Amino acid sequence: MDKHLLDGRPFRAKEISWLSFNSRVLEEAEDPSVPLMERMKFLGIYSSNLDEFFRVRVATLRRLARLGREFTALNIPDPAETLFEVHEILVKETARFNRAYDVVLESLEKKGITVVNELSVPLAQREHLMDYFLSEVRPHLMPILLKGSSDLSDLRDHPMYLAIEMKKKAGAGRPGYALIEIPTDILPRFYVLPELVGVKDKKLGKQRQVMYLDDIIRFGLATIFETLPYESFDAYAIKFTRDSELEFDDDFTESIMERMSEGLRARLMGSPVRMNYDAKMPEAFLKLLRRKLNFSQLDSLYPGASYHNRKFLIGFPTLGRKHLCWPVEKAVPHAQLDSGTGRTGIFKRLQKHDVLLHLPYHSFGHFLDFLREAVMDPLVKAISLTQYRFARDSCVAAALVAAVRNGKRVTVMVEPQARFDEEANLAWAADYREAGIKVIMGLPGLKVHAKLCLVERTEGRRNRSYCAIGTGNFNESTAKLYTDHLLLTTDPEIGKDVERCFRYLASPAREPKLTKLVASPFGMRKLIEDSIHREIALAEKGEKAEILLKLNNLSDPVTVELLDRAAIAGVKVRLIVRSMYSVVADRKVRKNLKGIGIVDRYLEHSRILMFGNGGKPQYYLTSADLLPRNLDSRFEVVCPVEDKKLQGELSTYLQLQWKDEFKARELDKKLSNPPRKKGKKAKATRAQTTIRDWLAAGGGPV
Repeated sequence: MDKHLLDGRPFRAKEISWLSFNSRVLEEAEDPSVPLMERMKFLGIYSSNLDEFFRVRVATLRRLARLGREFTALNIPDPAETLFEVHEILVKETARFNRAYDVVLESLEKKGITVVNELSVPLAQREHLMDYFLSEVRPHLMPILLKGSSDLSDLRDHPMYLAIEMKKKAGAGRPGYALIEIPTDILPRFYVLPELVGVKDKKLGKQRQVMYLDDIIRFGLATIFETLPYESFDAYAIKFTRDSELEFDDDFTESIMERMSEGLRARLMGSPVRMNYDAKMPEAFLKLLRRKLNFSQLDSLYPGASYHNRKFLIGFPTLGRKHLCWPVEKAVPHAQLDSGTGRTGIFKRLQKHDVLLHLPYHSFGHFLDFLREAVMDPLVKAISLTQYRFARDSCVAAALVAAVRNGKRVTVMVEPQARFDEEANLAWAADYREAGIKVIMGLPGLKVHAKLCLVERTEGRRNRSYCAIGTGNFNESTAKLYTDHLLLTTDPEIGKDVERCFRYLASPAREPKLTKLVASPFGMRKLIEDSIHREIALAEKGEKAEILLKLNNLSDPVTVELLDRAAIAGVKVRLIVRSMYSVVADRKVRKNLKGIGIVDRYLEHSRILMFGNGGKPQYYLTSADLLPRNLDSRFEVVCPVEDKKLQGELSTYLQLQWKDEFKARELDKKLSNPPRKKGKKAKATRAQTTIRDWLAAGGGPV
């Protein structure tokens, strides 16, 4: 089967399109206009993304490939072909990554920061380095000697290891082998050596030296094995990745907490799916490790350089070189929330009009103020909130605990299956229960991904609902890094709908009957399909028809087919998609269907849907991407934005995104990421800059 066809229709495997997105991340590391330390961070982000990709997507593809031809019932491209294509792409990208890394290192050296290894440490710093190794590093190193009976099947995949080959005098017996875990969970991956003082070499004296923890271990390696009969030691970095998808049976009589704990234990024992290793490793040593780690497939092996787990580059020491980082940007004042006197609370402002926060340009602090006011207000009786991912020291969680202590009824729906945040959410749930908060711990067979907050307030003889509905998590850390939208509203119908959503989450016996909100897996797919069909009907009548979607991912086969049909019918389809993008715009649809992806300083995360609707455009905010899982097996929410002023804000926001000529890449048929063609203006438009400037000017019509 053609890997770009699904049931005879153009459709790209989402894994391949995701790799194209990560390639755009790598472009940022290669871009000389990006500050050097930020380029280093993008290298770390690229590596971190790839780790999760293997732990989840490649692992899933391998399981699907084992189904043989039965995978056709799943309506997906051939997983075996996709795996082969993934391997081909990543072999090329590994070389590209290493080149980008070398360029950044060379540029940092010109700015006075040098990464040194165990062989290039300046003589004047060797005594200090050995002291650091003996006092801080060596106590945490416990080698595993590899013998014929050694079993490594339960070795943890999170850490990195140094694979050690130990040799006696030339020709004197066989080499010995060992593994040393690099303790990055205890010690920093990078260590800054003290400044050189009184050095005659002026150039060297101005440099600051940084070392990988890996090389510090290499530096003191001989002292670890001094009691063994070996004279030379060579260390080769390795890293392997296990299948990390959590699988549960259908026994819902078992508590969700018990099943999550079992799933987390099973993750530690997942099948290996990737092994990175130093390409200089001797073949005999590599074969030994492959056998003991149970790596049977050659396409699981990725030769590389002397360092792995480059996600730590995100935290590379900046050494106070602020000019090598992006300048700190202050939040833009909100035209409605930051005007007037400070004594006017958010609740009174919301009684007059809805508010839309454009994060991170506006401060997430406005939502924290919303919660703080609810915590202290004697008229507030109850607060309900969905939790997917929280910041480590969450101010939101602190507000919820304070609320229950102030006598409010507090309910938190904690999603236990938030990938890689499962353990944190289990801990939050325990803390909430101890504080007296009612905890809803997940729904059987349905991940809750909706972002909802409901504050119930008694005002005279009536109850009023204050709602916050977002496209991203209630997380003050990521709110500084992700572009998201948060609607604050007192619309009574939306308030009732949010209340019904929480009732459903507490007791999911019946589908919630909603008036304005639409929830998956009940009605979101129908809303999307009906909206596209309506635009097709308008185009077929010769009327203006348009669709503009901003998403993280677009890889639902039915939706992709409908968008193709819409473009063929004459609908103007514009797609702003950050990551997975399964659309293959062939000749029939290319005229009317265009797609772009933007990777820039902030992670594009907001999800906005716009349908032309015959000149009366409809705008929606949603927590969901257009993937089968979001539409069919998650609890997600789509919220209409009906306020004309806020519709205007979303319209301007989307238009500024679409006009980006600086960071946008065209999502073409080959997903080769070509830059947008520049307009006639001398300076290319950069969406994240123009959006900030527009909001700073009041966020009015442009």
